[in-house]
Amino acid sequence: MRATCRRDSGFTLVEMLVVLTMISILSVIATVTLGDSARKAYKASMLSDLRNVQTAQEAYVEQTFTETGTGTYASEITVLSVTLSNGVAMQMRGDSDGWSARATHQRVSGVRCAIFRGTIAAFPPATAEGRIDCD
Repeated sequence: MRATCRRDSGFTLVEMLVVLTMISILSVIATVTLGDSARKAYKASMLSDLRNVQTAQEAYVEQTFTETGTGTYASEITVLSVTLSNGVAMQMRGDSDGWSARATHQRVSGVRCAIFRGTIAAFPPATAEGRIDCD
């Protein structure tokens, strides 16, 4: 007589392992993708803040030229009416010869963006006047 195998409802161990493996692979892909998206977002906030500083510097030099007859650029971010994005730190220097600024973000290590105008010594990685460069 032949014994009949009755299968209870449920999953086998092999089926569970296959599902867990697929979930693990998908979670790794999602983590890598989301991490890259966050890095791009933080870099975008640095770029935006540098553009805002550029606009504020041009307004500031026009204002000081009107008031004093000689235009000078701001050497500190506090002089400009610029609110930095959360996590963005800004280094800046300026005088009558030009200005330079460099932005970093506390959540992104190893990435700096910088811009300069005039003959002032530029913060690295800026290489061309008026263009924002990042490393």
